[in-house]
Amino acid sequence: MLKLTDNGIDAPILVLIHGFCENKSIWDDFIPSLTPYFRVICLDLPGCGENPEIASPSPQLSDFADEIHQTLQDVGVSKYTMIGHSLGGYVTLAYAKKYQTSLNGIGLFHSTAFEDDDAKKEVRIKAADFVRANGARAFVAPMIGNLFAEKRREQHRPTIHQIIAEAEKESVDSIAKISLAMKDRGDSAALLTQLNIPVLFINGKKDGAVPLEKSVEQSHLPNDAHVYYLGDVGHMGMFEEKLKCQQIVMNFLTYTNNR
Repeated sequence: MLKLTDNGIDAPILVLIHGFCENKSIWDDFIPSLTPYFRVICLDLPGCGENPEIASPSPQLSDFADEIHQTLQDVGVSKYTMIGHSLGGYVTLAYAKKYQTSLNGIGLFHSTAFEDDDAKKEVRIKAADFVRANGARAFVAPMIGNLFAEKRREQHRPTIHQIIAEAEKESVDSIAKISLAMKDRGDSAALLTQLNIPVLFINGKKDGAVPLEKSVEQSHLPNDAHVYYLGDVGHMGMFEEKLKCQQIVMNFLTYTNNR
């Protein structure tokens, strides 16, 4: 069973999935405004946070989806909205492919349904090789800062240091395996056209990890799309525009639970 935090209130359920080199603590400052109205469950993915090891030599994101599903069944929840940040969005899509009947809606928070192109796949391979050769801190320290829009980095310097401190606790093996699992995740664009649930997109106009043109390209694919573009925001909207993103999520949850 994956480790989770759960405020346990009797209310519509939101499941939040963190991103690459993150853990469930990424949501600690984001969820307080949601908890009076929603039951919020945050999970540590395999290899992250309180789940430090990945048993498989070559894990797939569909394996992560299976573990999430089993964990949610173990705590007795059967219907929920799932929102994933970056890697968490990829996992959310893998989950929707297998367990759509459990979902009221999904959200891609600075994430994409498109498969990596060849250049990005090569970056994933090099990342795995680099972290194995140089260690976690040498990999995560420069990466985390660059996830924030350039003009916001100084403002969020303490947060950046905190995220780095959490990220460098991950094992080299886990970081490398997850990087390669992202490379191999495949394309989910067709899935977006087939879903019969609402899909939320939160996009940063200054996001270097998910370019704006890709965000625009995927936003028209679902039948019921809720699309937001945040100016001067990079890849970390839960910090860069916390209040705005909280309100977007609250509005989406209200919609998904009252359809």
